[in-house]
Amino acid sequence: MRSVLKRNANRIRRAILTLAALAVVATVSARLYADEPYARHRDYDLQHSRIALRFDVEQKKVIGDVTHTLAILHDATSKIEFDSVGLTIQSVTLNKAPAKFNNTATKLIIPLPAAAHSGEKFEIDIRYEGKPAKGLYFILPDKDYPNRPKQIWSQGESEDTRFYLPTYDYPNDRLTTETILTVPASWITVANGKLINVSKAADNMKTWTWRESLPSSTYLITVVAGEFDEVKQSWRGLPMTYYAPKGRGDRLLPNYERTPAMMELFSKKLGVDYPWEKYAQSMVDDFVAGGMENTSATTNTSSSLRSPQLIPEFPGNEDPLISHELAHQWFGDLVTCNDWGDIWLNEGFATYFEMVWTESRYPKDQADFDRWTAVHEWLAQSTLYGKPIVRHDFDDSSEFDDNAYGKGGLVLYMLRQQIGEDAFYRGLRHYLEVYRGKNVVTADLIKAIDEANHTNVQQFFDQWVYGAGAPKFDVTYTYDDAKHEVALTVKQTQKIEGHVGLFSAPVNVEVTTASGHKSQTISVSKEAETFLLPSDGAPLMVLFDKGGHILKSTEFHKEKKEWLYQLKNAAELSDRGEAAQALAKLKNDEDAVIALGVALDTDPAWGLRDIAADALGRIGNPAAGKQLLAGLDANAQPYVRNHIVAALGAIKEEPAVVAKLVAISHDDASYRSRANALQSLGKLKAASAFPVLTEAVKADSPDDFLRNAALRSLGFLGDDRGVPTLREWSVPGKAIETRQAAIASLGRLEKGNKEITAQIASYLTEAHYPIRYAAIRALGSRGDASAIPALQSLLKRDDLSIEMAPTVKEEIARLQKEESSRKAGAADVDEEKSSGDTELAVAQRLDRLEHLMREMNDRLKSIESHLTRQ
Repeated sequence: MRSVLKRNANRIRRAILTLAALAVVATVSARLYADEPYARHRDYDLQHSRIALRFDVEQKKVIGDVTHTLAILHDATSKIEFDSVGLTIQSVTLNKAPAKFNNTATKLIIPLPAAAHSGEKFEIDIRYEGKPAKGLYFILPDKDYPNRPKQIWSQGESEDTRFYLPTYDYPNDRLTTETILTVPASWITVANGKLINVSKAADNMKTWTWRESLPSSTYLITVVAGEFDEVKQSWRGLPMTYYAPKGRGDRLLPNYERTPAMMELFSKKLGVDYPWEKYAQSMVDDFVAGGMENTSATTNTSSSLRSPQLIPEFPGNEDPLISHELAHQWFGDLVTCNDWGDIWLNEGFATYFEMVWTESRYPKDQADFDRWTAVHEWLAQSTLYGKPIVRHDFDDSSEFDDNAYGKGGLVLYMLRQQIGEDAFYRGLRHYLEVYRGKNVVTADLIKAIDEANHTNVQQFFDQWVYGAGAPKFDVTYTYDDAKHEVALTVKQTQKIEGHVGLFSAPVNVEVTTASGHKSQTISVSKEAETFLLPSDGAPLMVLFDKGGHILKSTEFHKEKKEWLYQLKNAAELSDRGEAAQALAKLKNDEDAVIALGVALDTDPAWGLRDIAADALGRIGNPAAGKQLLAGLDANAQPYVRNHIVAALGAIKEEPAVVAKLVAISHDDASYRSRANALQSLGKLKAASAFPVLTEAVKADSPDDFLRNAALRSLGFLGDDRGVPTLREWSVPGKAIETRQAAIASLGRLEKGNKEITAQIASYLTEAHYPIRYAAIRALGSRGDASAIPALQSLLKRDDLSIEMAPTVKEEIARLQKEESSRKAGAADVDEEKSSGDTELAVAQRLDRLEHLMREMNDRLKSIESHLTRQ
């Protein structure tokens, strides 16, 4: 017994130490990088900024002259402070007179000659220069990429404008701007507002003057300059322009030409026309986010310029990104959150309008599938469950999480469902009209909806926005033939704690009998309740929340025959998808496999066919493999075929599967299917995979699509013979996305090879953001603790983006945890095994600690916020 306790005590000690280390990392992260959670106290109102910028491109230096016009808000104000980081202040004038100033690490402080009174105005001119660590980025050709177009672009959100412009850098103030950019004569520039003038300047330069006459927050100030192609459209006479790095202009319209239709739809839905003087979208290289909604001038990643040959294989293509950033022009720009705790008022609305566009442009089943996917993605992120959407305690995680985005969008969808479309948009129109050009909190939205409709939505917001989680339903039913009645019992099984409570929601229940369908809305609000529903016969199918309109998880206890009937006959994709998932849990059931195969071949919605393919992959037995292979003959759509091919990667030890994957990798009309075939071969660790993958690396394809898939698959395959190929394609000079794939896989191979660890670590200091990010992840996946010092050194740099810093911390914690486990595991090898009540109690304690570690890891992951979009 003593030996057993000693062994488990060591494991518990290891768990406690690891948990403590993770907690320290999270705490340090919060102290160094967390945004200010609550709106600042303001001493002045920044009203206008005239921003004149030049650039020393070779030195990556900004040379600025900014004139701020502001009004004092409080009597006895004795100084004016601007946020300023890493900038050398050369001179300051106050109302045109030279002024004293103090430049600290984070602030420019200007003492006033006498205490100012409320309403007093000042004009402050600041001349400065600096090499911004972030906020303003120089993307330039170098020895490895000599043909890269020159680009300079800014990214202010959340609080990075201060790195290239001394200003008030928090969202709870608004100003107009004039931006004057002097650049080489061959360059193009983009900034907020209307282009006023382009004039010649000395030394073969030009000066571009942009003016934004509507006020917005400083994190939305934008500067883009460089070598770009330009394409123009218009909407109701309003200029609409698209920019791509030089040489990629032919990709603009195939990806972005639906923007005017989106603008028309959103303007009509909201009853508030697009509010700004133009709309520009600039696609830039190495962007640190998916997109950024600067007022009148969005910046997006150049990876959104997909090859026209690949576009047909992606349903909706880049529409989610484009519609998201466009919606921000109303929600986030015209009306802006007052503090980061209410960021969902920006991001939740932008995510919701992705759904609005899909509902309008594409078949209903596609919109339903997108919503289905969003629900399941949110439910899979367990650490978000206990956190409200509106919160100010994000010391341990980022406020830019999928509560603000995914759940926020779904909550708005549910609100529309509950109060009706007309009332919903009437409320939004009133919200935009009342708070146009202002900062808002969630209470303002509630008030606007109430005022517009005389409808009280406070309870809805209390449970879905101020409260946390989502209902977890346990549902059963019985049928009484004598009473012709269904007794539907609904339990809410979520743990009531913290911000998670019971939910009250109207739920549409449909009962299907031999004579037809009958729907009824019930009001669920209690921990357990039973609803009596009339039914003229024994039910063939009972649907709870028909169509899946509520964010929830449901355990509906049904017999297999009911799930089979539901998969075949339910009218809504969500309900058929629920049946497919339930049948996937019947691992070796022939009826379930056949039914899923039929759905894969014949369901009218391609999204459901994708769900069926995934379900067969989860079953993973030879019978499921046969259905997937047959499904390839029945499905020509590339976005279904690629799901089938991916699912085949779970069917092991089936020679026919491997042979088919090899054939598809060589020859298929769908590039996505060929790419997934390559990756499935790696995941299956097929004996024939290595030569297929190395040959695919040599082949050209649009956007290097197949080469990148093959390089990723070499990592899945785990064959160390792939190391020379991966090292070759990881080096500078190769295409950035190809290097990302190679570096990720290199991290998986020869994990004891310190030379490989050193090679990957050398990429941490590259100027190319995607490469640095790939190297961080690859080092974490290697489990080689010798990489920790390199990651810690990276962490000390001041040029880490909003995403990169928390990712570095996450990977350091991961390596530290694995190293602790390895050391402790080695010490436990000779420990004797035993059993009994004491061991069980200790094991349970260990389980709780390990659960806490998983939560902390998830919490660190949630800090990584802006990966695909803002």
